[in-house]
Amino acid sequence: MRWTVFLLAMLLGQAYAAEVVEVRIRDYKFIPERVAVKAGTTVKWTNDEKRASHSVVFPAEKLESERLLNGDSWQRSFDRPGVYPYTCEPHPEMKGTIEVLP
Repeated sequence: MRWTVFLLAMLLGQAYAAEVVEVRIRDYKFIPERVAVKAGTTVKWTNDEKRASHSVVFPAEKLESERLLNGDSWQRSFDRPGVYPYTCEPHPEMKGTIEVLP
């Protein structure tokens, strides 16, 4: 009986665990540039640049991360389906897109 309860708890925990998708910032690019995720997914951006700070800006929502120095990360959860284009405030030529699927 205890094993059954334990296994059920483990399976349910895995089923409801939020997924985290990584985007790296390297060579003045978001890698990958386009990401498709399911609703409820968290996206985590990490700056791998040694000498540049970056940010993650969603202009349509007027949302911006803090400045990310080398090794810094920022994350955001996406709960509603849609397309979310973003850029880097100090480097507007850097562009990315998160597509959230139902």
